[in-house]
Amino acid sequence: MGTAHAHYVIVDAGGHRVWSRRGGAGTFHGDLLRGPERLAAFVREQEHGHALGWGDAVRWQAVAVLDVPRRLLLVHCSLEIRGPVWRTSVPEIRAWLGLLAARWPGWTVRWAARGLHEVMEHLGLGYDTVAGLDDPPAPLPPQWGQGPAEDDDLSVVADTLVAVRDTAGRLSFAGWWCAGLARVLLAGPAALLSPQEQATPFAVLEAAPWNGVYLDAAARTLDWWSLDCSLPPSRPAERWPGWRLTCHQDAFEEVAALAAPELLLDLDGPDAALRRVTEWFGRPAR
Repeated sequence: MGTAHAHYVIVDAGGHRVWSRRGGAGTFHGDLLRGPERLAAFVREQEHGHALGWGDAVRWQAVAVLDVPRRLLLVHCSLEIRGPVWRTSVPEIRAWLGLLAARWPGWTVRWAARGLHEVMEHLGLGYDTVAGLDDPPAPLPPQWGQGPAEDDDLSVVADTLVAVRDTAGRLSFAGWWCAGLARVLLAGPAALLSPQEQATPFAVLEAAPWNGVYLDAAARTLDWWSLDCSLPPSRPAERWPGWRLTCHQDAFEEVAALAAPELLLDLDGPDAALRRVTEWFGRPAR
């Protein structure tokens, strides 16, 4: 956890100030459940407290913006919720956001899927405000795809699911097991259409990956959902000229339907996810 820092930004009539908590990403989900007043007091106990306390993009893994005039809480964390299981998927993040909204009455709570890029846009700051934020990601290796899930546990899924329908209509599924969707989107069509040795003709998953892509080569369409894709909004289109790109936010159901029936997400429903996440925060801290 040494580099898993959290940034907290308070926006008020005087502008914005940034505080940092070393290792704070590990307790971020629980810390925000303190509610507005207690969290603001907690934030002011942390390091820095000025407009330029950002550090660099490599070290941060969580950010919360408390925009007091707008009563808006903008949040992102690239770490799993610290529950008794290693993986948490989209339904658990949605459930946590529901818990968070209940602790922040009168506020709008919003997940920032594009991370610090989205935060910079909200604050009206350039991407170069944070060192390294606008550096281009490394290209994908030629054989970037692995299996979409662990063979012995279908609830352990790749960070990003990539479904490719080729010009003959054949579907293949591969997993990108590194955090974030940015490298996948910026790889462009040639890299994603390149045959992957570990791809499968169908996928059965018991969890919804944080990110997912559906590519239709004949229609030249690219659809995706995402919880973690730190990019400027215009950047993907530069790598996909002539394609129709559609971001579905966190609506994995809409994208998964495009790859059905070869893609089956065997999930247990939002009520079960809410019960799990509620129980996790009732347990003693690990």
